[in-house]
Amino acid sequence: MALKDQKVAVVTGSSSGIGLETCLLFARNGIRTYATMRNLSKADSVKKIAEKEEIPLKVIHMNVNKGDSIAEVFEKICDEDGSIDILVNNAGFGLFGALEDLLMEDIKKQFETNFFGAIRTIQQVLPIMRNQRCGIIVNISSLSGYIGFPAQSVYVSTKFALEGLSESLAYEVEQYGIKVVLIEPGVVNTKFVENILIPDNTQSISSTLLTSLSPSASSTVTSTTSTTNSDKTIPQREITKYAEVVESFLSHYYRAMKNAPDPKQVARVVLESIETPAVSSSEGVNFFRYPVGADAKLYAEAKKKMNDSELHSFVAKKTLKPAI
Repeated sequence: MALKDQKVAVVTGSSSGIGLETCLLFARNGIRTYATMRNLSKADSVKKIAEKEEIPLKVIHMNVNKGDSIAEVFEKICDEDGSIDILVNNAGFGLFGALEDLLMEDIKKQFETNFFGAIRTIQQVLPIMRNQRCGIIVNISSLSGYIGFPAQSVYVSTKFALEGLSESLAYEVEQYGIKVVLIEPGVVNTKFVENILIPDNTQSISSTLLTSLSPSASSTVTSTTSTTNSDKTIPQREITKYAEVVESFLSHYYRAMKNAPDPKQVARVVLESIETPAVSSSEGVNFFRYPVGADAKLYAEAKKKMNDSELHSFVAKKTLKPAI
């Protein structure tokens, strides 16, 4: 059985960025933490840190796209520690580009990981938390979870869906003492850009912009064609009809990424979020929302104060005007 004074946490998408920093911060604060990831080839650096600092952090393979994988991992953790007190859903990637240019297969993959992956882990952890009559589910959403952006229609859709899921879930689980938290970071300086999928007819736009900002970064984004089709004879599609919109948005986005805050800042808010529900439980509060970063807070305030037309113009001015 787990020690009564030591919480047990599971974090998905822990090989880098927000997931990694959250795992390290949890473990450094005495939370027994399982860093889960699909690709264990990225686990060595995490293991070395855990061993060097002697913190309660274990790396374990888990694929959020496979229910059996999640069930096996959660069963193993419960056998070893007796509970799962905190679940952080962080696994995800970005699919950028104009909607008309995107392949349906890639759109489905985006939802499979970003949204259905979270549903799978939540469904597996709820019986555990329900029997404990306590637990905290933290869903890493985004600024794109409450504001729509050009060239992000599908990614935004997964985050909007995650927000609605979280709001609704909170009503269902409050009777069992389970808290639901949404973390909404703005642009964060992580390896997220390296995992972005972009349509092949947008590659030249993306590569040119990345090269202008960081010459070594031009190969980081991935063509959706190269990831979804094994037939190398597939011809390149004609250049996107939305080139100006996509280029304008990516220009702003890549520049914002270059100067964005460190993922440690998001990890600190995640830690704060799991401490707040414990303090507020006596007040019957079981749902929390945390924008992270100056840009996230700016847009959150704008959405509260502006009507739809004003907000649309505000976002267009911020993302589609030439970046200076």
